[in-house]
Amino acid sequence: MFRRASLACAVASLVACTPDIPEDLGTWPEDQVLVAGHPLLGHLAAALPDGGAGLTLEEFLRSDQDYDEAPDPSSLFAARRDAHAALPPQGPAEELRLLTYNTALLGRWFVFFSVVMPELATRRRVLHDIVLDDGWDIVLLQEVWDLQDVDRLRATAAERGYLVYAGSEAHHEEHGLAIAVRAALVDADAAQEQAEHSYEQQREPEDFPGPGVVRGFLHWSFVHSATGVRVHLFNTHATSFPGFARTRDFQMRQLGGTIRSIPADDVAFIAGDFNGGTYYPDDAFGVTKGETVTGWWSNPAAYALLLHYGDAEDLRNAATLPTDVADMDAVPAWSPDYFDRPFGDGAFCERSPPAFLTGNDCNSLYFRSYAGTEYPARIDHLFMRDPQRRVRVQATEMVYTQPREFADAGRFELSDHYGVAATVTLARRE
Repeated sequence: MFRRASLACAVASLVACTPDIPEDLGTWPEDQVLVAGHPLLGHLAAALPDGGAGLTLEEFLRSDQDYDEAPDPSSLFAARRDAHAALPPQGPAEELRLLTYNTALLGRWFVFFSVVMPELATRRRVLHDIVLDDGWDIVLLQEVWDLQDVDRLRATAAERGYLVYAGSEAHHEEHGLAIAVRAALVDADAAQEQAEHSYEQQREPEDFPGPGVVRGFLHWSFVHSATGVRVHLFNTHATSFPGFARTRDFQMRQLGGTIRSIPADDVAFIAGDFNGGTYYPDDAFGVTKGETVTGWWSNPAAYALLLHYGDAEDLRNAATLPTDVADMDAVPAWSPDYFDRPFGDGAFCERSPPAFLTGNDCNSLYFRSYAGTEYPARIDHLFMRDPQRRVRVQATEMVYTQPREFADAGRFELSDHYGVAATVTLARRE
């Protein structure tokens, strides 16, 4: 199920070799919904010049949208929070602690250039020990790029009672994804399913001449031993940058379709670095190669599309009203000072409580990699699909936010992203 572009395709150019538009776009019932007034997509239409009158989702996805203003998800957040809060009391249930975390373990060398994340050698020696010592039940990791880091993860997991799925040796280093689950939670007598998938739409130069990246997702299902419920785990790392928003939109359609296809009696948890937030106040933010970066208003569509196509729910939104709009509105307008200190003067980073933005320049490693070029946002997410309403979300939080002292290496964070954690309760099957 995993594909890689051929060398000839990649060399041919930087002409994309994957189709720009899915061949089956328009054939799903979910493609034909009207965007305006839709409970999950309506805020996107409301930001269009004509309010998206009569626009189907297929038509929305076949053309570039020229927004008049920032799509505002506040009404979506309020409705989703009310719906989860109104669920009836749960019967006997078991607690699960979930974590999604982009580990930034990337170090690739090529003939003409290299891509190495800050403090890689120091962080890779300790990261898996720290994370797996913290008592998570389900851990979904991104940017565990190299097989040597998978080997470290497996060794650490074996010592601490976890099972690991990281895809195949043939393709792991293309997607860099890994999942760890406490072995005691997996019913050893029930069938398991494991699969790795590549996205049909890719930003081809990420593979060649880039760092050999082919975006995709892992899928692992097992029967949860304490409840008898079959649980599906999906872990992904979607394409980045606003210029590739539509590529990411189609990736969310593909992932969402796979999620929706699992039996309605099962529960799915979906996690990863989606490289798209829910709200961006300004369409222009940052400079790359001397050019102002625009198109940020297109980025939130991917979040809404996963909710729609995957019949999914944002765990943070189930637990509380997300603060994304207020947090993003508080981000200082971009200026060249961003290159010198986070957000110009650093005051934004002194807020208490901190803004719930999982990728932002307050993180010293993120600042060293992306200073002034990436709009901060909540881009790391935990979702679920739960048609039978077996799950209640008790709390969510941002974790691994503080710098650490590393012997002989200095003080910095464990990764350039912050982790997102959730505590949920899963009802036992009757």
